[in-house]
Amino acid sequence: MGNLYKLNKNRDLKFCILQCSLESSDDRWKTSCLKYNVDYEIIDISRANWLSEVMQSNSDIFLLRPPGMLSYAKQMYDERVYIISKVLKKQVYPSFEESYVYENKRLLSDFLKAKQIPHPQTNIFYCLNEAIRFSKSTKYPIVVKTNIGASGSGVKIIKSAKELIYYSQLAFKKGIQRRKGPNKNSGNPQTWLLKAVKSPQYLLKKLKLYKLRAEDKQKHFVIFQEYIPHEFEWRVVKIGDSYFAHKKAKIGEMASGTKNKIYDNPPLCLFDFMKDVCAKTGFYSQAVDIFETPDGHYLVNEIQTIFGQSDAYQMIVNGQIGRYIYNDGWIFEEGDFNTNESFDLRLEHSISLFNKRVKI
Repeated sequence: MGNLYKLNKNRDLKFCILQCSLESSDDRWKTSCLKYNVDYEIIDISRANWLSEVMQSNSDIFLLRPPGMLSYAKQMYDERVYIISKVLKKQVYPSFEESYVYENKRLLSDFLKAKQIPHPQTNIFYCLNEAIRFSKSTKYPIVVKTNIGASGSGVKIIKSAKELIYYSQLAFKKGIQRRKGPNKNSGNPQTWLLKAVKSPQYLLKKLKLYKLRAEDKQKHFVIFQEYIPHEFEWRVVKIGDSYFAHKKAKIGEMASGTKNKIYDNPPLCLFDFMKDVCAKTGFYSQAVDIFETPDGHYLVNEIQTIFGQSDAYQMIVNGQIGRYIYNDGWIFEEGDFNTNESFDLRLEHSISLFNKRVKI
């Protein structure tokens, strides 16, 4: 890459990984920095001295890895990244806005409405009586979601008014508890067990996290989403100028949280839709889960700036892994663009954005 990482002849570009030791891992960012041999430091944003460390840092780009499992950790991370990005005017990657709507379904619903982006009708109630009235008049089935919860955690399909009223009363009186343990629809339980046996430290860390998630109940509001009949969701990824897509097939009643992927050739109109979504949001590093309706329309279900990648690639077209880019039309480029769970591509794009900002 050579001069790509140079600010000038005298100083290399420097990165800061904003770790949150309460939950999320910084391993992928570290792997990318080491792979490209770039200078980096790590600041634990969950520590009391985080602000003084950030203000003393001479890093050029602050790399984000927002939490997605514990609501209090996510709120803390959002607040502190706001200070870094909006008050201190540091360059963060991905953008503050992308990090802010990540694992915040309550915010995302209003965000999509305000941006006039097609999505399933969503209702959020902070009043139990309003939720009950809605329960008696809506069509079923309907989807209920918790505000935070990756890989399908906190998502449930409700099939009757009686069931939805019970759910609402539980949410306002005791709180909604998300999945306690690992996702049974994602990965191999034997693989997880083998890893746990080999590393007691890994097992203890996971058990502690599952316990905290079980205690992290959602209370005093509910999120109801229109049910869209589907056999799969499109997972469309955009990082910089690179576009990828594949299908997430259902296991049981939902496609969210599964690793059951289908690598059909994605239609180019899907990328047209994604390109329009990105133009409206200003987002540049994200995965968007999209429903395809029977009449051929697309609806945004979720937007995540951090997302899982169980395979080494995100798309296969005519038997070849690669990406699409747009240059007066969609062009397929064969190649391995998703190494290190796409964090290598993110690092390259963060540098490209910085270079444009400082006009290198």
